[in-house]
Order: sequence, then structure tokens, then C-alpha cells
Amino acid sequence: MATQVLKNKASWLGSLNISEYASTLAMEYGAEAADNTVLTDVYRSNAGGLLTFGFSADTYADYTDADLAIFSGVNTAVPLTFATGTGAADDIAFMINALQVSATPIAGTVGDMAGTNISGNAVGRLVKGTIEFNGSAATGGATAVSQIGAVSAEQSVYANLHVTASTGSTLNVVIQSYNGSSVVNRITFNQATGVSSQSLSLAGPITEEYWRVSYTMTGGSFTFAVAIGIV
Repeated sequence: MATQVLKNKASWLGSLNISEYASTLAMEYGAEAADNTVLTDVYRSNAGGLLTFGFSADTYADYTDADLAIFSGVNTAVPLTFATGTGAADDIAFMINALQVSATPIAGTVGDMAGTNISGNAVGRLVKGTIEFNGSAATGGATAVSQIGAVSAEQSVYANLHVTASTGSTLNVVIQSYNGSSVVNRITFNQATGVSSQSLSLAGPITEEYWRVSYTMTGGSFTFAVAIGIV
């Protein structure tokens, strides 16, 4: 049996590296039970209904850097990405476009660390993917290709971008598929001119199994993370 201690886990909520502030982060994924009991049943019967998702995070209050992102994110769709590891390339990650529905600006008692709470639910669907990039760059480049898989006609490829720090002017990030000899642009994020975030998807079919992230920037450096998944 493999177990884990919850430490050194990378997580992002919108343009915020939430792992630098949060002491707890929880995601709940399930399905509603739709009653389909009929007269011949002797037990209550249910069918799986709509899928549900919720998240919550307890964070330490930071009114200099984090508070604006948390406060302005209420009633806003923001990408949420939780890595099961340190956030290194190819780490498994759970990703979704989430709706931040509440934020407690301050909580605690005298003498304690001031805290906040953030919670929300889904705009899109929960996807199990991988971290493809997580770091800072001052010049353009591309990640190594990863074998994430082909996209069937019933599937889509999903990508989350979190830009958490910037000293530059513009950042362009593109998700590309690779066929062994050339790359094809599949998802192009809107150009970032500062801290920002986006969640995008593209419907299949796409036959290529290999993927990478390409990026260019001007005017300085950007710190950002990108996750990709197929479902």
C-alpha cells in the first residue's frame, strides 16, 4: 500500500499560487442520486444523476498579495489545479474550471494567525491530467513532449494556465500536439500581460498522442504553470 503525507503539494487557484497560503485544500467529486424506484422494488433504487464538484481552502490571510485575488474572485470562474506532487513536469494533477462562490475575508481569535476561507463549485468538469510546465521563464521555449494520449471524437483536451507573477510585457502560451516530426497548434491562450489565468478546451478527434507547451514572452520574465488533461 502506498500512502502520502500531505506536504509540498503545488496548487493554483486562478492567478494565485494557493499552495503558498493554504493550510487545507479539499475537493469533493460525486454524483447526484436520481430516484428510479418502481412498484416491483422492495428497496429504494437510484440511478446516477448529474456529476457534482465542490472545493474549499483554508488559507492564512495575506492582505498585501493574496487578498485582492481572493476577494475579486468571488462569483468568477477561475481555473483550479491541484498537483499530487511538487508540481514538477508530468506530476498527476486534478484540474477544473471552478466557480469561486464565497470568501471569508478574515477569521480567527486573538493571538491566532488571521485566516480566510474560499469555497466554490464547478463551471466545467473535473479532469485528471498532468503538469506540463511550472516555473519562471524570461525567454521563449517549449517543454519536452509528453505522451498524454490521443483524443477520441467523444473526448476533449483541457488545459489550465495560471500566471502568478510577471515582470514582463506579454506572454503567449500554446498547447501543441506532436506527430513525431512536426507540431500542430491546438489550444492558444489569450495573451497575458500580467498575472492572469485561463481554462480552455478543444473537442476531438485528435490522433496525435504526444503533447507539449510552447511559450514566448517579451519585456521580462513570467512565472506560470500549465496543466493538460483528456477526458
